[in-house]
Amino acid sequence: MLRLGIHKLPMAEAALIRTIMRLSAGQPGFAWQLVDAPPYDALLVDGSSAEHEYPGLAGSMAAAVLRLTSMNAGWQPGTMERPIRADRLQQWLRSIEHALREAQPGGLTLHEQTALEVEVSDAEHFMLRRWPPAMLLRNDLDNIRMASLLSRRALNATELADLSQLPFSQCVAFLHELRKAGVLELRVAQALPPAISRSDGSLRGGDLARSFIERIRRRLGLRAP
Repeated sequence: MLRLGIHKLPMAEAALIRTIMRLSAGQPGFAWQLVDAPPYDALLVDGSSAEHEYPGLAGSMAAAVLRLTSMNAGWQPGTMERPIRADRLQQWLRSIEHALREAQPGGLTLHEQTALEVEVSDAEHFMLRRWPPAMLLRNDLDNIRMASLLSRRALNATELADLSQLPFSQCVAFLHELRKAGVLELRVAQALPPAISRSDGSLRGGDLARSFIERIRRRLGLRAP
């Protein structure tokens, strides 16, 4: 989870942000949590005091800083006009999340790479329990195509990539998002029983034949040769 902090905001605004974050936490794919202490990935500060009370401090506390300015103050990079709106805050957090992930080597953290091991395994097959929410599909044709395939039968990531003709990494990432949203059913492929060799089969067949003949001989009162 990415970490959002607030610094020297009025109590009413801090309470509003906490409420927005608490409600947003239930949305599929929302990767942020509000924390009370650094380290921060992003920080919300009061734009009216940011330049005077702690010049440069906010930038050293987090990779991204959003300064809240007064209404009609005019838009500038790294600012958001009051009043605080949930949709604008969520949009800013998503843009920061995207920028942070793009800046990471390989695009994924070690924790995320470990979490994706299930999706990458060929032994793990997935099928939709129910249709994903619109916020997860994002009206994206690739996502809709993959969801349609997963609604029909259980597939692993390789099969999904082959059928959808989409990159394997994209299919793995989509499966991961579906699993986090709780709409995906995991089916582990069962190991097949060991095959019976032809010689074993012949022996078993011979044993059955001999047993059958012996029963007939006993019923007829004949001795075994």
